[in-house]
Parts: sequence; structure tokens; C-alpha cells
Amino acid sequence: MTETKRGLKTLRILVAALLAVLMVSGVFATMQRSHASTNEEYCYNFLVNNMGLNTAAAAGLLANFEQESSFNPSLSGDSGSSYGLCQWNKSRKTALINYCNSNGLDYSSLYGQLSYLYYELQNEYPSLLSTLRSTANNSSGAYNAGYRFCYDFERPASRESKSQARGSSASSNYYPKYSGNSGGYVATTTAAPAPAPTQPGNYVVATGGSNLNVRSGPSADYTQVAKVTDGTRVTVTEVTNGFGHVNVGGVDGWVSMTYLKTA
Repeated sequence: MTETKRGLKTLRILVAALLAVLMVSGVFATMQRSHASTNEEYCYNFLVNNMGLNTAAAAGLLANFEQESSFNPSLSGDSGSSYGLCQWNKSRKTALINYCNSNGLDYSSLYGQLSYLYYELQNEYPSLLSTLRSTANNSSGAYNAGYRFCYDFERPASRESKSQARGSSASSNYYPKYSGNSGGYVATTTAAPAPAPTQPGNYVVATGGSNLNVRSGPSADYTQVAKVTDGTRVTVTEVTNGFGHVNVGGVDGWVSMTYLKTA
């Protein structure tokens, strides 16, 4: 075989190998896009059906999930100190893992992480959850939800500009897609719950299955002193800043009125 023929044969092999790589890469990229889309819709359905958010509020969270993790629950960042859908960092990552382990959930799964997010909003960010649940179901509401979730929950560097960008993405990309205005995905939404009670009285804890934190003062900033299980009857003697004063098992503390309903 002449040198020319050998060269042509080698060139053909290299071209064939390159085409194979490109084909596999294209298939892999398509699989990634498909996977991300599936995760995105899974998140939307959980936010609406499990957390009771409307389409606008859900769009706000989706815009944040995209920027934090591209809807990949296994993504690690910050040299391994951040993890998951919301890139929970350091102690927050540990709290995610502990919660899932304590409740028989897989912390690397979408369901486990979304369940923890719901628990976290209920117990650590009740004011933010209340804001999300009262969001107007329109493009402006989507902007506000995207902005507030980024600013109050994610708290990234360049906080203001990133909150604005995520609000814009929620309003212009995700809300039209899920509201059906652009022929995209359509799903039913769940109405927001009744407003939180504001007066002392007898109530029942209504968290949808989670425990409710009892804190040492009337704010989510105070330390946790006890927990109350869903369905427990409590007597509120004073209401301050959306928190009610209760005595649980001999422990005085405060609980968010958002998760109480009339007994």
C-alpha cells in the first residue's frame, strides 16, 4: 500500500471517528435538554399541586431553579459546598441531607429536595411563603415572585441585579409557557389558602404533614425551642408580627399563624 493510500485510509478513519463523536454528543445534548425539560415540568407540578402556588408564583421559582442548577438535583457547586436544585450551601446543604434522611427521602432526588424546600419555606421563611401564595396570577406577579425568591431565599452575590434578572425571566419566559399564553405547557392550579388568623383563640396546626417550629420569639429569626406536629390543637394567647404565643408541652414559644386554622 502506498503512503498516499495509507494516508487516505487514516483520514477516513479519523473522519468516521469524528462523526461518531459528534453524533453521540448530539444525542447526549438532546437527552440533556429532554431531561432538563422533564425536571422543569416535574418542579412546576410539585409547586402547584403540592405547595399550592399559582402559575405566576411557580414561574418565579422555576426562573431561580434554572439559574441555580438548570433543574439538575445532583449538581454540586462552590467546590462541593453547594448542592442541588437550589444550591443549598454549607449548613443549609447539611440541613437538606438531614431532613431527607430523617423522613426516608432521597436527598439527591427532585421529590426529596422539593419536599425539603416546602418544609424550609414553611418553617424558616413563612413570610416569603405567604408572599408567594398571595402573588397575583399574572406576568407582574411572576416577576415579583422571581425577584423575591432570589432576594430573600437564594441571596446570591450581586443580589439586586440577579433578583431583577430572575424576575424578568419568570415574567417573560416561564409565566407565558405555563399559563398557556404561548401554546406551551398547561396545568391546573390550586387556589391560595385562606388568610392567616390574626386573633388569639383555639387553633389546629395545619402544615400539610410537616412539623411546625416553635420559636423563642415572634419571628423566624428566633431560635427553635420545640416542634408541633400537624393536627395538634394549640391555644394562642397573643399575636405579634404574624406569630402566636403558645404553650406546648410546658414550653412557651411562638408559632407562625400562617399554619394555624380555627379548631
